Amino acid sequence: MINDQNQKHVSWGITAFAVIAAALFFSFVLEHLGPITVFLGKLVDILMPVIYGAVMAFLMAPTYQLVSTLVAGWLRPGNAAKTPVSKAANMPEGKAVMAKFRGGSSTKFFTEAERLRKEKNAERIGKMVATFTCIIVILAVLTALIAMLIPQLISGVSDLTNSLPKGANSVSGWIQILFQGKNPELEEMVLEGYGQISDTLAHWISADFMPNLNKYLTQMTSGVMRLFVVLKNFFIGLIVMAYGLNMKEALAAQSKRILYALLPRRVANEVVSELRYVKWVFSSFIVGKIIDSVIIGIICYICMSFMKMPYALLISVFVGVTNVIPFFGPFVGAIPSAFILLMVSPITTLQFLVFILVLQQFDGNILGPRILGSTTGMSSFWVLFSILFFGGLWGIVGMVVGIPTFAVLTRLSERALAHFLRRKKLPVAEECYDNLDRIDEEDGSFRYESKGKKH
Repeated sequence: MINDQNQKHVSWGITAFAVIAAALFFSFVLEHLGPITVFLGKLVDILMPVIYGAVMAFLMAPTYQLVSTLVAGWLRPGNAAKTPVSKAANMPEGKAVMAKFRGGSSTKFFTEAERLRKEKNAERIGKMVATFTCIIVILAVLTALIAMLIPQLISGVSDLTNSLPKGANSVSGWIQILFQGKNPELEEMVLEGYGQISDTLAHWISADFMPNLNKYLTQMTSGVMRLFVVLKNFFIGLIVMAYGLNMKEALAAQSKRILYALLPRRVANEVVSELRYVKWVFSSFIVGKIIDSVIIGIICYICMSFMKMPYALLISVFVGVTNVIPFFGPFVGAIPSAFILLMVSPITTLQFLVFILVLQQFDGNILGPRILGSTTGMSSFWVLFSILFFGGLWGIVGMVVGIPTFAVLTRLSERALAHFLRRKKLPVAEECYDNLDRIDEEDGSFRYESKGKKH
């Protein structure tokens, strides 16, 4: 009895100490939040090449695995067969293995050590070929995007600048044709509002933009310097990606070794299981979303070219890139694209908006579910909530990774909730709590509502 009381007092003391230590640590973080934020920002800047490399390694891991497996399988020696004991007994390495090579009538014998050496060489060559393939794929995609977009962007900005006054007059004339004198008051109000917008834009160009052109050029120069920093981080990230792809098995083994050394076996098993789930959710969602966006960009380009819309390549790339953002992506890509087309033809703009709406419905209801499947299992409300919440925290990156992040947090909270319910000997299934009125305090029976009345 005394030992039980002592253990209880020790447990309470440890709990109180942990609570006080956590409160002190939290207050320290709040007091030094500014310097901590600056330090974390500096740390992120320093590790940005590693972050680039980790992201690229994560995205290219399926390609790496596929290429390395194919090349290693092609180079690996034939399947081992049983070797006659009389011929294998005198071999210096011990047990021998016979492999039959197609294309010749002779049968070659080699030792187990030689077979393992050839398999290791095949795996090594497969990894090397896969690494170079991933680097070539990334550089080819980047080069193709630059080669396609830069000329389109330069010509598009030039054409847009030249056609801005003409486009403004075109929109004004289109508004007059639309109303055709049927509602003069509404027509006058719309034209007046459009005229104010056009005058404001023209005044900003003449009064603000042109006089401050030198300042904008200075900012552009600093932007070019930032671009060089991004390129530096990108190319260093390629090297980090190459190391990461080749070391991922070793890193995973080292991480598991540390987990099982520091944590109880049951807890370590749970952590490994959850990390596998995190990897599956993020890889399935992000890689699937990228494939989905590439397909949407290609469909957009084909359809816009078929409808003979201007700036088809530029707008299609923009729509495909912004489509990576769930839910809001099509609208983010459609609004500036529609503004560009508005300067060319209002009718073309309407056609484009209708086409984007149809394309978004096709992506959301047919293509997206087929590619992504039920990766997260989240309802539409929680999808929207996760995009808004993590988008507010981390910007565009948060909007992209918000859904898988929220799915992981939901799974962790569900498992914790199930654990506490089981400890209280209560059912875990959500259906058991539908229309629940109360749980009897004495016998623990569930009392449900019946016909709107509690009993």
